[in-house]
Amino acid sequence: MRSNESFEEQVRALEGAVAGVRGVDVSRATEDELVELLERLESGARMLAGVVSRVAYRLRQLRDAV
Repeated sequence: MRSNESFEEQVRALEGAVAGVRGVDVSRATEDELVELLERLESGARMLAGVVSRVAYRLRQLRDAV
């Protein structure tokens, strides 16, 4: 059971965003569109990597405190 409704909403939003990206159809995209998409995906991946790092760090803090 989640203790924080806002947290749950954020997790659902993240899951929805990932599902949306997975559904992108690149089969009809132009080269320019693919270049832009790749740049945006790489940027998003870097931001997501930062989130993953923060979550892992916080989890380590919680586990070390026990």
